[in-house]
Formats: sequence, C-alpha cells, structure tokens
Amino acid sequence: MPASDRSDRSLVIAEKPSVARDIARAFGHFTPRGGYLESERYVVSWAVGHLLSLAEPHVYDPRYRRWRLEDLPIVPQIFRLEVNRATAAQYRLLAGLLTSPRFSQVINACDAGREGEWIFRQIYAAAGCRHPVRRLWISSLTPAAIREGFARLRPAADFDRLGLAAQCRGEADWLVGLNATRALTKLGGELFSVGRVQTPTLAIVVRREREVEAFKAVAYWLVHAGFRPDGRRTTYEGRWVASAGQGLPDLDDPTRTGAAEELPPALGRLATAQAAEGLAAKVRGGHGRVVEARRQEYQQPPPRLFDLTELQREMNHRHGFSAQKTLTLAQELYETEKAITYPRTDSRYLTPDLAAGLPALLRALADTPWAAAAGAALALPKLNLGGRVVNPARVSDHHAIIPTPSVPGDLRGDRLKVYDAVVRRTVAAVLPPARLRVTTVLTEAAGEVFLSRGKSLLEPGWLEVEPPRRRPTGLPDLSPGQPVAVEAVRVEERETQPPPRYTDASLLHAMETAGRFLDQDDLPDAEDLRAVLKDEGLGTPATRAAIIERLIGVGYLRRERRALRPTPKGIGLVEGLPVPELTSPELTGRWEKRLRQVETGDLDPASLMGEIVEFTRRMVGELRRAPLSAALEPQPLGPCPRCGGQVLPEASGFRCRGAREDGCGFHLSRRVAGKLLDHEVVRTLLQRGRSPYLRGFRSQAGKAFGARLTLAEDGQIKFEFAGRPGRRRTR
Repeated sequence: MPASDRSDRSLVIAEKPSVARDIARAFGHFTPRGGYLESERYVVSWAVGHLLSLAEPHVYDPRYRRWRLEDLPIVPQIFRLEVNRATAAQYRLLAGLLTSPRFSQVINACDAGREGEWIFRQIYAAAGCRHPVRRLWISSLTPAAIREGFARLRPAADFDRLGLAAQCRGEADWLVGLNATRALTKLGGELFSVGRVQTPTLAIVVRREREVEAFKAVAYWLVHAGFRPDGRRTTYEGRWVASAGQGLPDLDDPTRTGAAEELPPALGRLATAQAAEGLAAKVRGGHGRVVEARRQEYQQPPPRLFDLTELQREMNHRHGFSAQKTLTLAQELYETEKAITYPRTDSRYLTPDLAAGLPALLRALADTPWAAAAGAALALPKLNLGGRVVNPARVSDHHAIIPTPSVPGDLRGDRLKVYDAVVRRTVAAVLPPARLRVTTVLTEAAGEVFLSRGKSLLEPGWLEVEPPRRRPTGLPDLSPGQPVAVEAVRVEERETQPPPRYTDASLLHAMETAGRFLDQDDLPDAEDLRAVLKDEGLGTPATRAAIIERLIGVGYLRRERRALRPTPKGIGLVEGLPVPELTSPELTGRWEKRLRQVETGDLDPASLMGEIVEFTRRMVGELRRAPLSAALEPQPLGPCPRCGGQVLPEASGFRCRGAREDGCGFHLSRRVAGKLLDHEVVRTLLQRGRSPYLRGFRSQAGKAFGARLTLAEDGQIKFEFAGRPGRRRTR
C-alpha cells in the first residue's frame, strides 16, 4: 500500500470481491491495488469465502494422517485454524493490512449472518489484529443501502454472542463429522461421510423410499357422467359419490381441499370393475335432476414474500431448477446485478421502514416488462401491508427477498426467470386477496348421486400478477329440482398411488419442517425440539442446497429427472448406523436450542462444547462396539477396463478389486479436475465407457468447463469436448 501519513483511515473487509467493488462504487474515487481498493478514507479488501478452516487432525499430531480406529475420538484441546492453500495469498495480504498501523479501525463487511461473522472473526484472530472493529449489517448492495449502512455502523461487541455461536457450531460439526466419518470409513472399507445435518436429511429420503417400496397398489374404479340441463346447450360432468339415501361427505367448506374444483381423490371409489360397469349401465341414457346447487364465495389471500427456501421450491416447481441452481442464480442477481436483496434469508417479512419504500420500488418498474403488474398495485388507494407482509418480530438477520430499485435492463435466460418470480411475488404480496366462488352441485339419476364442483374468479386481486397454474373452470347456473339428461357415462380405472418421492422442492420443505419427524413417544421433550426445528429446521436456507448436492456427490442420492432417490450406499448408511441420533433431526434440534442460548447469553459456550465432546466419545464407542451391518459393505460399480474385475468404492476413490489379488493397478480418484465424481457417474463410465455430460470441472487456471469423461482400455480417463472428443488432458 502506498505510504500515507493518515491515521484515520478505515480498513473494510468484505466476504467477496464483488461486494468490495460494490462498496467502492458506492463512495467513489477508489484506486485498484493488488488485492484491495484504496481511497483517501477507506481501504477495501475481501475474503474469498472461508480463507481459513479448522485444522486437519494431522496438524495436532502427525500420526493422524493415517485413519485408524484406535486413534478415535480425536478431540483437540484448543482448535487451531489453518490457511486454505487455494486462497493463501489473499489471506497473507489481509493479515498484513490487519496488522498495519495505518488504520484507526476495521469494518467487518462480511455477509450479515452467523457464517459471515465467523469468517471475519477467524481472519481477525489468525492475523493477531488489535484494531477496534465496527460492523456493517445490510441486506441490499445498492449504493444507497451501502451508504446508509456505513452511516449506522454498529459496535462489533453487539455480535460477540453470534460469533461464539458460529464458532461452537463449526467446532461441533468438526468433532462429530470427522470422528463419525473416519470410524465408519474404516469399518466399511470406503468413504462414508457423516454429518449432523446431511445424515438426517438422507434418512428422510431413505424413509420415503422404503414407504414407496412397501406400498401395494390397489385398483379402484370411478364412474363419471355428463349431464345436459333441459333446454341448454352446455353440459357439465359429475363423479358418482353415493346411492340415494346414503350419507354424503361434508362439502360445506370448499377451502378444505384447497378451494379447488378438483374433488377429493378418495371420493366415490368402487372396488370392482363389475360394480362400476353395473352402475354406469344403470344411469346411461336416462334422466335425472339437480338435487342441490350450493354457491360459496371466499377470499384467497396473497402469498407471502419469498425467503430462500420458498424461492428454491417455487423455481423447482416452475422450471425444475435444483436448489443449488436457484441459489446460484439468486446470488448472481444480488451480487452482480444488484437487482434483488440478500437471498440467503429465512424471513418472509419486511420491517415497517422497508415496507414504506415499496411504492418507490413499484414506480421504478415503470417502462419495464413488469410495468403492468406494478401499475395494478400503484393504482390501489392503499397497498395491502398487513401482517402477511410487515412483521418486524419475524425479521432477524435479514428480511424477505424483494427487488431493489436497480432494475436490470438486459436479463436473459434463467436469471430472468428467477428475477421475474421475485418481482411478481413482491407485487402479488401487496395486492388485495382474490375473490372466488365455488359451486357444488349434486345430481341424482336412477337413484345414484353424482357430485360436481367448479370454481369461478370474481375479482382476480393478486392472481392478476401470479396467475394460477390451472385456469378455474366454472359450472352452468343450476338450481335444485332442475331436470337434466344423462349425455354420456364413462368408467375410469385407477390405482392407489404411493407417496411421491422427494424432489428438491419437497425435500427443502421437509428439511425446513424437520420437527415433524421427531418421535413424540421416544422423546419427552419432543415438543420443545419441534419448536426449535420449526424456526431452524435442518440446515439453513444458505446451506440446504449444498447439503443436497453433497449427498449426491458422495453417492448417497441420485437424481432421476426431478425425483431424488437414495442409492444402495445411502440406504446402507442410514439403516446400518448404530447411533440413532445421527439419523434423526433430534441432534440438530438439541444443538440449535443450545446455540440460541449461546447467542442470547443464557449458556456458556464451554458448557455446550463439553456436551458435544461427551456425545462424540459415546458415539465413537457405539460405532466400535456395534457389528458392521452388511448394508455398509461396498458394492461393485462395474467392470475394470484393464482386467475385467470388479471396481469398488473406497475411501480415496474407486479401485479394482484385483488390485490386491492379481496386481491390477486401476484406480480412479474421487475428484477429477476439481469435480467430485458420484457413484452413478462412475457406474455409467465403467459400464458404458463414457459418462454423461458433466459441468463443474476446473482447469489449472481455475476456469470452469464442462465435458464428458471417456475411459480407454488401459484405464486412462480423458475429457471429451463437443467436436473435439478426447483431446484435452489425461489422468
């Protein structure tokens, strides 16, 4: 840094280079230097995510380089930090800045949350910095929001408890994850990654898979009849529900089935084809009458604003995006485009001061593709800013995801899809409820009763901006006693369906509401833990997508179109673990409850870590004593290209069984050009000689690329690019 005699300069540390550049743009007059930006008042530099991590076991003792059961559990007396090699140069630069006497203070501008707090505090502590610290806490990266945040910097001490909770969480995950992973890997002969969050998440998917496998489909039949009111051209259809004189289901509340015209799936089932055909013959070609015609109006309230999980679920429903893809796109809209607010939020509400800025935000959408939607809101005498939108008690670190006034002009493709969803949801949330009418009709013909239901839109309200996926279909105007002719009758054969397999959307919801998987009978404090998990769930909005991808990467889950299915390895882990806490949300519930107490000052961090160490010792003891389940034995993935033997997974990668028997040396690393290969990719590569097209490889220069992997007869792996098969590098 150029020499300067100023001593009132502030050092600002952001979590990412893009955020540092945003801060510089907000104030202007910055000069780029090597690894930082400089002005008269500020020097702004950045981390690149976690520059440091908790040290690997061999840092404490070289013998831990080898994974041995007799060394477990590994419990450091004091946790050490080590610099990540890939970003060591940036850490050294930051350490030099942090210890420079040129600064009067340091401003922590890392992401406003538990993880961002820990990233900064790790760097600050490792560098041995002694400068006073103030905290920037913002949810938007627009220049105005940044300048406003700098005008109200907070003392770092306000976040000490948050930092302690983050440290406890990281050290606890290290203790349990590392010791369980090493123990199971040594027992099972291949890498078995275990984690406080990922393993219960895997257990949820495995439990559903077993439910699907155990499901026995039962055939049933439905009878539908088309009716034409006398003197009318229009017809309507009804489903048989009962014979005259039998009791009918309670149909007074149309919202009980989502206020939809679809009928409950179990209504009117017949057990045999003969019964269905006999009933159809009985009414076919006959006449009947309307027994009852009931009209009910109701209001459908607008949806709440997006948090990250709900945005990920919505994009999975609409476009099939994975949770990770939606997070990546949302982060780009936040960091690169400045088009939306901080996306890694768990709140779906705004504070009153933020809500007061919504009219200006809506006006900023004029002359954009969203002008009509914004105009519908601006035309209202008053925006709908009730408790479904404004609730400061439900805003903790960050508020809901909304657009910023910086409307991008050239979005395309998937970024545009995510931005469009955020804009429309924000406008929809402040519009009036939709008014609808549900009409329920009972029609009798030949002593048999048929039920019809239709829905009509009276006032679109928020549905004008977020139209329903299925357009409402109404019924003709009918009245009791009205005669009708039976126009047509059809019999439909169906089968009962198993519970659906999880998708990204439904698994995110399951992780968010993991408390419902706790067993009330086995846990006397299950209600308390459910309350904690109701707010926290498994993981956080920021980490859930990575957890799903991690489960796929280590070979526990695979995607089949949109469905997520466990592999034999994943099923084996869940059903073979002798420590039930590792597969239950209970452990996360208890930890989150205690971490909250650390954040509020009601629990000493040392006390919490003592509990974690005690659990770790007990866990390792149980893993050692329990006989290894056969389900944990490694399963062959395919034939060896060299000798034809079977290739099995192991801790370091994938190796031919013949490596120990006849000298065949085939071995495939788990990582190729920085990408973790899951079991399904390796299975396809071994069996077909060619993998699917894969993204996420990294060149030696750090550039991302995509390619197929091909497998030669000598076992060499090559990259195959479009138009240039097999021409890149060899491993």
